[in-house]
Amino acid sequence: MDDPIPFWYDAFFFGSLISTIIAYPIVALLVTRPIQRNLQQKNQDHISDWVVWPFKSGWYAMAIVVPFERINRGRNPEFMNTVQPIRQAANRLQWWLSLWLEVSMFSMVLIGFAGMLFQSYIV
Repeated sequence: MDDPIPFWYDAFFFGSLISTIIAYPIVALLVTRPIQRNLQQKNQDHISDWVVWPFKSGWYAMAIVVPFERINRGRNPEFMNTVQPIRQAANRLQWWLSLWLEVSMFSMVLIGFAGMLFQSYIV
């Protein structure tokens, strides 16, 4: 029997996809660019050296939202020196926009993988 994935599942996946498509340029304009300019003036922008342009907003958002200093204290000081200035430069609006991007991206990926897994079990 070839049972399709339920409609609510597809709706949730496409909703998170649309949310990601909307959030990404907003985060690029309102979060990544201002923080990047601020850190370049202080010569502290190391993410731009490591990450190519389509993935910068995701990295900046992750650096703002995820509390790396609580997770990895003392093991990798070079990484912590690049993340701390980004977190300190972000204001509350930028934190919420970054959270929106991260949640929508990760939910889209997890729902997509779960859909592929369910589809293989259904067939």
